[in-house]
Amino acid sequence: MSEMNELKEYLISLGASKVGFADVEGLASEFVEFPNGISLVLKIPKETIQLVKDDEYEAYWKSFHRQIGKLTKISHKGERYIKSLGYDAFALTMKRNECDMEKLLSILPYKTIATKAGLGWIGRSALFVTPEYGSAVALGGILTDMPLEFGKPITDSQCDDCTNCQDACPVDAINPQKWNDRLNRKDIIDIEACGEYIIGQYKAGLGCTKCMSECKLTQEYLTRQ
Repeated sequence: MSEMNELKEYLISLGASKVGFADVEGLASEFVEFPNGISLVLKIPKETIQLVKDDEYEAYWKSFHRQIGKLTKISHKGERYIKSLGYDAFALTMKRNECDMEKLLSILPYKTIATKAGLGWIGRSALFVTPEYGSAVALGGILTDMPLEFGKPITDSQCDDCTNCQDACPVDAINPQKWNDRLNRKDIIDIEACGEYIIGQYKAGLGCTKCMSECKLTQEYLTRQ
């Protein structure tokens, strides 16, 4: 088995739901000059999504941050594993990949690595969407110089005509335009309206994420045995 496949199996054994590899040449210079990215996808437990549907946001955020903590541990262990093979690596944790809360944007969006790795696409809501779990996922990443075989990038939305997320948005921030990688984020979502609402909710100890829980593929994940 190749080192790459062994790495993938290792990351999945730690709890990652999906793992993919992407060419991020030039995108990671804010951190390190590593050309390759590893996308880590962690499905959010079904009971956690149910908390959103029940408006139990305090419990939801606690559960969600446990998933982020799990991703952080996976990322750091992955970094150490790659270094043990003789390569260099940088765990792109949430603490390192600082997020601008006003713009709701990380320095290097995890979604960028994930779409380039071919693990999913960007939904109407600007959330990352996977065919298996909808947008009920948390994302992480690792940057490295380890040789990797890249997945085929997804450059166009694979959402159908479903408008569940758009209909669920409490501030009508979601535009009808479907995502593709030639568009700017502002073409598919009013991030100012979304951000102002989310920040207000967060400060109140509440939340939103209706677009995530109402995604048709998320709903299919929730009902799957």
